[in-house]
Amino acid sequence: MVEHKEDTSLMGGGCLLLWIRFQVPQDLLCLYERVVDILLYIGEHHSGEDVSYNQLLAVCLLNKLVCHLDGEQKKAVGIKIIDTMLRIVRNKLDWKLCDDVMETAWYGMWSVTEESPANSERFLDQHGMELFLQCKETFPNRLDLLRNMMGLLGNVAEVKECRKRLMTSAFVEEFSFLLDSQTDGIEVSYNAAGVLSHMASDGPEAWTITCPARDHVLERLVRAVNRWDINTKRNINYRSLCPIIGLLSVTETRECQLWATWAIANLTEFDEPKYCPLVEQEGGLKYIKEIIEEIISEGLANTCKPSDVKEKLLGLGQRAVNNIEMWKKRQDQLNDEENLILLLEGQN
Repeated sequence: MVEHKEDTSLMGGGCLLLWIRFQVPQDLLCLYERVVDILLYIGEHHSGEDVSYNQLLAVCLLNKLVCHLDGEQKKAVGIKIIDTMLRIVRNKLDWKLCDDVMETAWYGMWSVTEESPANSERFLDQHGMELFLQCKETFPNRLDLLRNMMGLLGNVAEVKECRKRLMTSAFVEEFSFLLDSQTDGIEVSYNAAGVLSHMASDGPEAWTITCPARDHVLERLVRAVNRWDINTKRNINYRSLCPIIGLLSVTETRECQLWATWAIANLTEFDEPKYCPLVEQEGGLKYIKEIIEEIISEGLANTCKPSDVKEKLLGLGQRAVNNIEMWKKRQDQLNDEENLILLLEGQN
């Protein structure tokens, strides 16, 4: 395909062949860098009306491949993916066109910035935040686009070095406004709260803007969390919960703990087999138990005045712990039954 990358017919046929005949990403991981290069070329340069299908196939294939790359692989190709996807976004903005290619480009950047600080920094270096604001203003009713952009910004906000670059009135006002969003279920509001929780976790001294005020943003964050239904089933896939669990140690800002605890209580509610063991393995259960003990001890000793945030945090923490403990109990029962069956089979 590389030798014929200018030939639109051959490129379209090649992408279609990859889509139909190959198991993506499994069949392509052995030469993923070459595949990424050619798909990026098609995605950027085969963008006219007569070849728009080639562009869509290329970015969709690229996205399927990127979603399964590990940390080192993302590091190897992440910068060029970010650069190319942002150029595609700029072109779409110039044309005032939000299509499947635009939405998939943002989704690809969301995937490639996950647990990748270098790629998140590259996104900011290439003026990605300015493009976010332009896209949101130009295409205010494209819910999939907004969800993909907020997912990406959630990854960026997890990187401490990036957060200070998000600390502008324009950006924080936008995130704060999105806390009240009820489009796309809770996802936009949830991701906005995640971004602001990470920014607030650096402490009052890191909140270098006067408007909006940190206390005002935290009040709106609490209001948003209180509005969400804990039983909401989500289309979300965390490989690791370490960034969320890290917020549980932010004892000086209970609002950050509130968002993180809500997330864990919700995840362990609707997908027990995946997230209950993950929370325990990554230390989340221990932190939540410590938060519960702290709040109960403060109440018994009357050392702190009661607060709605602490009361909500206590309830969510207890729910998360109960979800995990009940899952563990069921797993133990299943293991006992399996061992009993094996024992009986061995006796026969």
